Amino acid sequence: MTESVVELFDRVAGRYDDVLPFFAGFGRLVAGRLPAPKPGSRLPAPKPGSRLLDIGAGRGAIAVPARARGFEVTATDAAPAMVARLRDEQPGLDVRLMDAAGLDFPDDSFDVVTAGLTMHILDDAEAVSREVRRVLRPGGLFAFTTPGRVPEGFKFADGANALFAEFASYLPPQGSMGAPFDEIETLTAAGFEQIRETDLRLELPVADAETFWQWFQTHGTRKFFDDLPPARRADFRRRLIDDLTPRGPLVLRRYAWLYQARKPAQQP
Repeated sequence: MTESVVELFDRVAGRYDDVLPFFAGFGRLVAGRLPAPKPGSRLPAPKPGSRLLDIGAGRGAIAVPARARGFEVTATDAAPAMVARLRDEQPGLDVRLMDAAGLDFPDDSFDVVTAGLTMHILDDAEAVSREVRRVLRPGGLFAFTTPGRVPEGFKFADGANALFAEFASYLPPQGSMGAPFDEIETLTAAGFEQIRETDLRLELPVADAETFWQWFQTHGTRKFFDDLPPARRADFRRRLIDDLTPRGPLVLRRYAWLYQARKPAQQP
């Protein structure tokens, strides 16, 4: 990540996922798709000592439920304040300060690597994918989520996404964060196989329009607003509130695309 993105997550760490349990919700959905034991599930259990690495771990949205499902989990994040909060909240979890583009682990160290809504905010998703492949054991699984295209049949319960598309034209060059990438092409180029994609959907009740706005200030989207000229930022907020106020009971309805791919079991 760039220094500015790390600084952003240091600033929001104190409120991250507090206003609405958005990342925790998606994290549970991802963890539920991993090959770990679960009552009533036919998924195979991990072998004893199966190791999982979660990059961009935040407050442990994936790491915590994955540990509960039987994995030996290591969680990493590039933002010191996020690492400090996760260590404080999960004292038994192995948490390390680390950039995903330079993982300080030997080759073939993990059975699974996960990244929850992280890859799209990185400067170089391709480099991170290659690094993930390096630390995975042969046959290991890489599972990550990104926002991506709108799934068929999905409908937003608010007009925020249209506002983001409109106001993106007011960002400075290289504004906001991350770099566009094609998930399947990136995984293929990094040497992964058995690539699958599926959409996950989450719906959360929201108390009022101001809560909705405050939620945007507590995670990576904050960078979008920081990069807008102040007058445009105020206009975005006004139009968001105007859109939400007459809607009655508010719901945050969002999706994410889950990509799963494997490192070849036999190395060339």
